[in-house]
Amino acid sequence: MKTVNVVSYSALLLSGLASMVMGARIWSAPDVFAYQIGQGSLSADAIGALALSHGAALLAIGVLAIAAAFLSSTARWLALGLLIAIGIAGWFGVWQFDEARDAFYSPALKTLLLADVLSFAAITVVRDADRAAPKPTDAEFHFRWG
Repeated sequence: MKTVNVVSYSALLLSGLASMVMGARIWSAPDVFAYQIGQGSLSADAIGALALSHGAALLAIGVLAIAAAFLSSTARWLALGLLIAIGIAGWFGVWQFDEARDAFYSPALKTLLLADVLSFAAITVVRDADRAAPKPTDAEFHFRWG
């Protein structure tokens, strides 16, 4: 179980820090962000609103991940599942920037999503391996022979 705790803590902490760094980077240079995602022709107000919403979302995800890193192992496992769901929803909804010029955000978010998926899978395998196998005498509880 120690491996599960280390992997889940590390994955959540690193995902949270990376998300917060990307959110801060978006807020610090909204024009660069708009250019990288191929939206450089927008007005300054639209770029500011776009950067504010994307930066705030990444900062909130980062805070959620860092806060969840200090919870119980089951809560960390559930938080990783939630981060994966957020990453997949974000990928299909917002973050499809592969066609942009020199996108930094798409590869970074793909890497975070892949790291979270691998961590979630590893934790699930270890948790299932630690579970006691059913005994032959437990069959009567699983099946009712009529």
